[in-house]
Amino acid sequence: MAVQWISHRGESSDAPENTLAAFRLAMTRDTDGMECDIYSTADQVLVCCHDETTTRTSGQEKSITRSTLAELRQLDFSNGKSAYRGERIPTLEEALAVLRPGKTFYIEIKGGNAALIEPLLSLLATAKVPLQDIVMICFDQEVCRQAKIRCPQLRTLWLTSYSDEQPPRAEEVIATLRQCQADGIDLNGRRAFIDAAFVAAVQAAGYYFAVWTIDAEERARELIACGVDAITSNRAAALRDEIAAQPCTRGNARQAAAES
Repeated sequence: MAVQWISHRGESSDAPENTLAAFRLAMTRDTDGMECDIYSTADQVLVCCHDETTTRTSGQEKSITRSTLAELRQLDFSNGKSAYRGERIPTLEEALAVLRPGKTFYIEIKGGNAALIEPLLSLLATAKVPLQDIVMICFDQEVCRQAKIRCPQLRTLWLTSYSDEQPPRAEEVIATLRQCQADGIDLNGRRAFIDAAFVAAVQAAGYYFAVWTIDAEERARELIACGVDAITSNRAAALRDEIAAQPCTRGNARQAAAES
């Protein structure tokens, strides 16, 4: 299977991040999926935004969790991209409606907020999107575990970074994934300790191996050679096309595991 290309906060290199424009661009460019971050507003509406405040993306400071949707809709989220002036913060429901059939939507619960699990599941239950197309991601292991307990059919990936100074053993990662009941890992793809044997060991234990957030072609090629399952990128479509112009072979997980 070919590596999957996921548009980070939509096609955010060209359109304002976490906006309908960025999500639509991802679908227009036919990437394999898109990713967003969610918070709940003061009036209990799930919205897409990476930061808890709107300062960086709108130029005006408001707390997402302390503002109503109507208050947040007054802000311009074009984030310096003049062609998108007037772009508003989207609700998750609106973002879900953009997703095309067969595409994947990574939804990150921000801040380790387990209280978002139930409203997320409620929205997914009524959305016209198959649950199999949704992947919940979170840095908080307990949120991953609770989401899986409440909805075993929901795919979950544990977001993590680790460090090259203290690289983990594959066995440690596998033990953590078992404990938090995640379906796989979504790891910082810039980490030098990632190699074919490491990826293969995690996959051989039955787990999915995704990486974030890679924009450089050279690093993407290295990760594909290691056998990763998915790459999240701010320029996923362009990166996919660059790789396709000079194809590289995706690593063989079983062979790497046997040789390690």
